Amino acid sequence: MFYTTEEAAIVCGFLNLYLNRTSVDVSVRRRNAAFQLSAAAETLQPEDYRWAEKVLHFLKPCWWQLHEDHRALENALLKTHLLAQR
Repeated sequence: MFYTTEEAAIVCGFLNLYLNRTSVDVSVRRRNAAFQLSAAAETLQPEDYRWAEKVLHFLKPCWWQLHEDHRALENALLKTHLLAQR
């Protein structure tokens, strides 16, 4: 099971918004870039989902303030959690 195209767009877009900045550690930006490529190729592994789950949890306070559709992010986080358990 993978993300749908819409779920991948939500997760990848949100992660890029916060992690694709020069103020973010280079290793985190590289990990995000690798996640983005794997998501596009539908080759994400359980460790990728676990990484995304941790980052989404860490960035959760940003959802409510800056994004109107926090429900889509919450749904994507729930699916990410399920995929990380596989």
